[in-house]
Amino acid sequence: MQAVVIHKTGGLEVLQLVKDFPLPEIKPGQVLVKLHSSSVNPVEAAGRAGHVPFSLPRILGGDLAGVVAQADEGSGFRRGDAVAALTPGFRPAKGDPQGTYAQYVAVDAAHLAKLPASIPLDTAGGLPLVGLTAWQALMEAKPVPGQRVLVFAAAGGVGHVAVQLAKSLGLFTVGVTGPKNLAWVRESLGADEVVDYTSQDFADLYSSPDKQFDIVLDCLSNTPDRTAKILSVLKPSGHYSHIRNSAGPSAGSDMTALQQMQAAHAAGEGPSVSITLVTPNGKQLEHLFQLWEAGQLRLEVAQVLPLARVADAHQQVETGHTRGKVVLTIPQ
Repeated sequence: MQAVVIHKTGGLEVLQLVKDFPLPEIKPGQVLVKLHSSSVNPVEAAGRAGHVPFSLPRILGGDLAGVVAQADEGSGFRRGDAVAALTPGFRPAKGDPQGTYAQYVAVDAAHLAKLPASIPLDTAGGLPLVGLTAWQALMEAKPVPGQRVLVFAAAGGVGHVAVQLAKSLGLFTVGVTGPKNLAWVRESLGADEVVDYTSQDFADLYSSPDKQFDIVLDCLSNTPDRTAKILSVLKPSGHYSHIRNSAGPSAGSDMTALQQMQAAHAAGEGPSVSITLVTPNGKQLEHLFQLWEAGQLRLEVAQVLPLARVADAHQQVETGHTRGKVVLTIPQ
C-alpha cells in the first residue's frame, strides 16, 4: 500500500511517500479500513519536527474516513460500511498503532463511527480530531444553556468547530480571531460576538462582572500574561478548559502552571480547570456527524491535497493561520 513514512524527525523533506509499505496486521477487536481521506493537524507537524517524542520509523496521522475492508462478525461493522475515526496515531507512543497517512489502517472498533450517507468521504477525514477535541473540552465544563463561553482561535480547526458546538448547546458564544475571519466567525459559524485579537484586548472588553464568562475554551499557550487576562474575564465560579498542545520548543502547554491552578481550585480559590488531550471515541464522533447531517455543524476545508503533497499540507498547517482544516485525499 501507499503510505507516508518518516525515518527521522526534521523538516518537510523527512516526509517520504512509500508505494510498497506492508498492509497493517489486524488484531482482535480491530477493523481494517480503506481510507478515502485523512488530514494534517498541528500535533503531527510538531511530531515531524521533533517536538513530540515517538518511535521511528513512523506513519503520522490520526484522522480517517473511508470504508470497511475487513471486519469480524462481532465487530458491529460490515465490509463496505462508510466510517470515520480518530486513532491513537495522532500522538503515537512506542507500540501505538500506525498513523493514517496511508491507504489502509487497522482501527479499534470502539474508535469507529458509522457515517450517514450524506457525509462526503473525501472531506470527512478532516473532522475527527478537531471535532472530538472541541466536544470533549466543552463537556469538561458541564455547559448549561444560556451560559457564556469565550473561544480562542475561533477560525482554526478546533476553534471553528467549538463555536458551532457551543451554539448547538445553547451557549452565548464569543470568538477571538483575526481581522480576515471576523465576519466569517460571526455570520457563518454563528458567534454572537467576535473579538479582533490584533486591535482589541479581550480583557478590556469582558472583565466587568456583567460580561465575564462561565467557560473559556483555550487551545493556545497558557503563558503567565495570557493566563492572568483569562482569569480576569472568567467568573470565579467558571471553568477554564485548556486544550493541551505542543506548538514547539518555546510554546505549548505549561502543565505545571495548569496543575497549580487545579490545586488552587481544590483549595477553594479560583475557577475549575480541565486539561484536554483528545481521546478517540466512536460514539461521540457519530454524534458529531449526526450534527453535520442535521446542518448544525460544518467542517471548513481550507485545502484538499493528495497524499503525495503531504509536505505542502504540513507547510500550510505550520503557518498557524489556516481557516479550518487541510484535508488529504488518499489514492484509491
